[in-house]
Amino acid sequence: MSIQIVGNAAQSKLVRDRLSQWESCTTLTQEQKDHVLELATWSSAPEDIDLPSADVAEQASSGDDQSSVINNAHQFYEWFHTIERDMERDQESGYHEYKSMLKEHRRRCDAVLNGVKSALDHLRELSEQYRMVSRTTEALHDSCEFLMQEQQDLEDLGRSISQQLVYFTEHERIGTKLNSSAINVMGEAFVPMLIRIDECVQFMQEHPNYKESPTYLAKYQQCLVRALTLLRSYIVNTIRSVATSVTPASFASVVPNDPTFAQFYSKFQTQSPRVKVLMEQIEGRSEKNQEYLQVMQDCYTCYCYQRQLLIQPVISNELARLHKLHSGDHCTFIRTSCMMLVRICEDEHALYHCFFAKSDLILQGLLENLTSVLYDYFRPLIIQQVQFENLADICNVLKNDIIEDQVSSKGECLEAFGLLAVQMLEDAQERLSYRTQHYITSDITNYAPSAGDLAYPQKLGEDLSNQYSMWYPTVRRALICLSKLYRCTHTSVFESLAQECLAASIDSLRNAGMQIMERSSLLDSQLFLIKHLLILREQIAPFDVSFTVSEVSLDFSNLKIAASDLITNKSRMLSLTSNNSILEFLINGAPQLNKRVLDSKKDVDVNLKEGCTDFITTAATLLSSPIYAFLAQIDTNSTTAITMEQYRNVVSETNQRISNKLPGVKNLMGLYLANAETEAILFRPIRSQIMAQFALLRKHIDKLEDEDRFIINCPSPEQLTLTLAY
Repeated sequence: MSIQIVGNAAQSKLVRDRLSQWESCTTLTQEQKDHVLELATWSSAPEDIDLPSADVAEQASSGDDQSSVINNAHQFYEWFHTIERDMERDQESGYHEYKSMLKEHRRRCDAVLNGVKSALDHLRELSEQYRMVSRTTEALHDSCEFLMQEQQDLEDLGRSISQQLVYFTEHERIGTKLNSSAINVMGEAFVPMLIRIDECVQFMQEHPNYKESPTYLAKYQQCLVRALTLLRSYIVNTIRSVATSVTPASFASVVPNDPTFAQFYSKFQTQSPRVKVLMEQIEGRSEKNQEYLQVMQDCYTCYCYQRQLLIQPVISNELARLHKLHSGDHCTFIRTSCMMLVRICEDEHALYHCFFAKSDLILQGLLENLTSVLYDYFRPLIIQQVQFENLADICNVLKNDIIEDQVSSKGECLEAFGLLAVQMLEDAQERLSYRTQHYITSDITNYAPSAGDLAYPQKLGEDLSNQYSMWYPTVRRALICLSKLYRCTHTSVFESLAQECLAASIDSLRNAGMQIMERSSLLDSQLFLIKHLLILREQIAPFDVSFTVSEVSLDFSNLKIAASDLITNKSRMLSLTSNNSILEFLINGAPQLNKRVLDSKKDVDVNLKEGCTDFITTAATLLSSPIYAFLAQIDTNSTTAITMEQYRNVVSETNQRISNKLPGVKNLMGLYLANAETEAILFRPIRSQIMAQFALLRKHIDKLEDEDRFIINCPSPEQLTLTLAY
């Protein structure tokens, strides 16, 4: 079969170009080069040369079904291209199958996507339908909720109207119960009904704009008045009936410790629980409602009045009995009476709170009325009392035993009695102050000493078991007065009275000292004053007060001068300048306010210091008077020559005087002071003054010759110290 070369020139050229590129890019082996040369030889042969049929058939069998005859190079290239294409197709068949498979998958995916798209379209349609249904459902739900809310509001309104309407319909039911003859205040329904009336009244007051609210308010207030009237009648009648049941035919035999008196409390206590239940309702509303307050006050008044009718006669009779029993012992009468009233006040306070929860001024009024009976006995007793000691004892009883021990510790229940006790104490203190001033004037300032009172120093030598008896009477009385006043008067009052008392006592001591000096000696007078001033200072030291008093006075000394100037300058009375005499009188004639502080303790110290100074000077002069006179003579006649004999006589006389007088001075100091330490302290400046006089004398003696000084024999300081030793 002849080989037919089918192809166009462009394709052949492309094949040749590829072959050329392949040849240039591929290195051929020798064998491959031989084959190529062989093929080139074949390709240059004549076109009619037939190839071996077997080879051609074998080559054709692997090509297309169409028989191909290769007659020239072009055909060969065409055939080679076909073979190459077939080989490439065989090699790419797997890829083409995979491509076909992918195409099939793509087709299926496209089908799936189309299905999904269709499903999404359906879903969008369903979603739109759902939203439409949801909107419709929500609108229906909102409508239902609105209708349900309206239903709820209407139901609430209905209930509110029903609840509020009850306040308008309760009147008939409550009025019927209150007007019933079978109503019982202690019944279980009465208190709830009272509470309901209060609620209705409060509702009408809070809603005055409701229709007919004022009318129903008036109706409920009438019901409240009716209910409270029943309450008051029940409580008052209960209290009166109990009081009537325990009232004795005669109070003369009833005493606080009597069984009959005990029934005044026990029978009241048995009725108190029922009354207190009702009173709690009244007291709990009394602050908000005037009607309840009035009923509460009426119940309080009735209770206190009935209690006063029962208790006051018993107190009066008991006080009369105690006053008669202790007519000579006022302190016992006051203490016993006060303790009796304390017990009654405690019992009355406890019984009152068995009936009522709130304390009221009416209770205080009851207790004040019950306790004031004692004041009717106390006031005349105080006025008639003239002894300040008894008044001081009464003040002590009231202040310590009653007010501090009883009233202060028991608080509210004794408040009314405490006011009475304080008033009694103040009256007693006022009377005590007056009588103390009178006592100071009569028994201290104006005291007239007897001969025995002035028998010093003989009185000091007596063997007296009581040392206080050796004190001068005014000192003893002053200290007793101060000790009595200190425990029962206010500090300011005590300080004022103490100043008067101590000043009077010091004056009386000075007067007594003058008389003792006339009867005995100057030393006795001075030691007497020192002794008692030391006693005063020692005895007033424990008092925890300042002993100072401010004294205010008006000085009218300028008034006389100003009045004189006014009369002198009459012509300037109507002057319109600053020299107006009336204006000057008003300015210059005003009295001056003078304030002076008096210190009683300081006055005692000052007088004691002056007394000691005077005694020291007197004693030193007594023991060394020759030297005093001799030195005075030298000072007076400084030009006169002093002989040795004169010096010797002065020294000898002074030594003799010290030897004779010193023991007596020491004995006096021992008698009056009776304290070795005090005596030594007081004698020390005496010795110093004597030694100072000898020192002055020795200065003159030292100018003499040694032989003269030896003859004069003036004692040295060491010798004087031994001689004047105490």
